[in-house]
Amino acid sequence: MDKTTQIALVRRTFAHIDAGTTDLDAEVTRNPTRAYTDPEWLAKEQSTLFRKYPMFMGLSGRLPETGAYVAEQVAGLPVLLTRGGDGQARAFVNLCRHRGAPVAQGCGRSAGFSCPYHAWRYDREGRLIAIPDQRSFPGIDRESRGLIPLPLLEKNGMLWLLPEPGAALDDSVLDNHLQGLGAELSAYEFGGYSLYRSEVFERAANWKMPIDTFLEAYHFATLHRDTVAPIFFPNLCLFDAFGLNHREAVIRRSIEELREQPEEQWDFVRHTAISYQLFPNTVLVMQADHVETWRLFPAGDRPDRCMVQFDCYVPEPPATAKAHRYWEANIDLALRTVDAEDIAMQVNMETGYLSGAVDEVLIGRNEPALAHFQRAVHRAVTGD
Repeated sequence: MDKTTQIALVRRTFAHIDAGTTDLDAEVTRNPTRAYTDPEWLAKEQSTLFRKYPMFMGLSGRLPETGAYVAEQVAGLPVLLTRGGDGQARAFVNLCRHRGAPVAQGCGRSAGFSCPYHAWRYDREGRLIAIPDQRSFPGIDRESRGLIPLPLLEKNGMLWLLPEPGAALDDSVLDNHLQGLGAELSAYEFGGYSLYRSEVFERAANWKMPIDTFLEAYHFATLHRDTVAPIFFPNLCLFDAFGLNHREAVIRRSIEELREQPEEQWDFVRHTAISYQLFPNTVLVMQADHVETWRLFPAGDRPDRCMVQFDCYVPEPPATAKAHRYWEANIDLALRTVDAEDIAMQVNMETGYLSGAVDEVLIGRNEPALAHFQRAVHRAVTGD
């Protein structure tokens, strides 16, 4: 984030602190609970949001070296990310071209991939290099039966996927999607970050609910009384939209220290937690000294199930036991806050929505990022 933007945001923050105010939306938003419970609506989300839009897949540190790979599900699509011998990051459909078995599981480093069913083998660039008993497959050309490629773009230390074979993903497509946010993200120099730890878990809530929880500070004083509430100002946020994406900053109480410093020394990032909602399904949290990413996916065709992918990236690999303890403490706080408090509450809310007792919930004017996200989902799904 450039210095001019940081100074402007600190000024906005001080104005709100002094006035006891926060950024506001134009009006109260009425959000239908069917957005969280309707299987037909979920099917529309899966066929549009999770197929037609560039999706953030992590920082480059997920594929730190030649041969690194990650296999995961992207809303039902099996995806394999690899880094080839030429240093290029690639993505493929994680299905063998023989009978469709996955050729990789989990993550690691490999010289290639062998199907566990019939041992068809592929190299790191997705080329089919061996068919056992090839004489039984007359007319099958190995060159045309490589893993199915998916459009993947690595830019400014970030990996972006368009989960539709044959689609186009280049700088212009991504820039159009980010609507001006790209330059700000590039300033963080994410290419220098290392992946420290990942967690994947399933919860009984709609995939949008864990995103919702990052998009307002209204609940800090009550739900997070014993975790992060002492660190942040409650019910205070700064919000800025970038097309379907947005930036929301919640403010650490330590920002008051900047009042005694000249503006050119102001460090907005250090005294906040900045959440970038990267449409459709990612929240990238820029913390004072590390990066957390939360990627949410529907878990199957049930609207009340989601998969949560949490990744913690650090400026450099920890070299001491003290450094490990420090990052583990940060992760423990993140998981206790988001999973044990936020998502646990949302599981209870999902149960209430499924009861049919209410057909809408309210989003206050003091929750502008949340309102923007829900409107963005509706606009992208319906075209309105």
